[in-house]
Amino acid sequence: MNDIDRIYQLFTEANPAPADSAPVAERPDAETILHEQRKPTMLTKEPRTIESQPAPPRLRRWRGPAIALVSFVGAAALGVTAWLLVTNDGDVAEGVPPVTTTLPPVTTTLPEVVVPLVVSVPDLSGKTLADARALLEQAGLEILALPEDNDAAIVMAQEPAPGVEVDEGTVVTVDVRAIATCNPPDPLAPGPGEVIISVFFECGNDDVWPTAGAGVPRIVPEQGGEAIDRIEWTLRSLLAGLTPDERAVGFTSAFDAATADALNSATLADGRLVVDFNEAIIVNNMNTSTGMVQFHAELHRNVFFHPEVDSVEFHFNGDCAAWSAMFESDGCRVTSRVDWEQDLAEWDQQRNQ
Repeated sequence: MNDIDRIYQLFTEANPAPADSAPVAERPDAETILHEQRKPTMLTKEPRTIESQPAPPRLRRWRGPAIALVSFVGAAALGVTAWLLVTNDGDVAEGVPPVTTTLPPVTTTLPEVVVPLVVSVPDLSGKTLADARALLEQAGLEILALPEDNDAAIVMAQEPAPGVEVDEGTVVTVDVRAIATCNPPDPLAPGPGEVIISVFFECGNDDVWPTAGAGVPRIVPEQGGEAIDRIEWTLRSLLAGLTPDERAVGFTSAFDAATADALNSATLADGRLVVDFNEAIIVNNMNTSTGMVQFHAELHRNVFFHPEVDSVEFHFNGDCAAWSAMFESDGCRVTSRVDWEQDLAEWDQQRNQ
């Protein structure tokens, strides 16, 4: 049985002929039957009106992916548009205005770097301090004079050494020594009730072994002419130190204005002198070996200049042992004129070796 006969059989079974119908002698064509089945059914009634109902709300799912998809598509579209605007050679297509971007200028201010000049230190040895200062000023260098600033002094040493390359403005330290002429200035004439005494200071030594010193004049009150008065005024003048003019010609001393009031008292009995000092007597370097020798030599040469003194004993605030303790010694020490003269002889011998 072919397909057409099968269809016809099914159609006959689905639509049996009524009992009172006349028999049909000839079977209709299968294609005709199929054609009839495809015809739309004619409506015999009025069509039913169906009221519209609001559509149920849709659940908005996949919103994030959808936005991402739209963004991707938009970006792709922009990329394609940009590609279309540019030719294969990289030139902008005709009719499309070029895009111009103007950036603000960038200004960078660098700090100013000052590089000092390098100069050579001149040789200052043997020159006066005034000449040394002029040479250093010409080279663009500074000067520091030790132990004192005296234009007439002679430069004995310097640091940095001659020929060393240094930056401009470097300080050159010079060790100077006053010209030791030992010619003190002429004293003024004493007035009524005044006398001239001599105070002895060191001059021209080698800073190691003391000498007998050289006398400089001082005008002091006459005070009746007693020996103790002369001795006391000698000590007070010594403790007051040197004048600038005296230092300028080479005199040196451990004493200055800071020690001017260091004397408490001075007494003389049977040739024995007792001198009492206070805290103002303490000076720099008095505890060093060289400083101690120079310190005591200045005191001894001035008290033994007076022939009335046979020996001397120094006290510190009334205590001779306290004086010795300042120099790391024990007990009380009495120095005689003979001791002083022996010390001078030994120092001269050491100096002349």
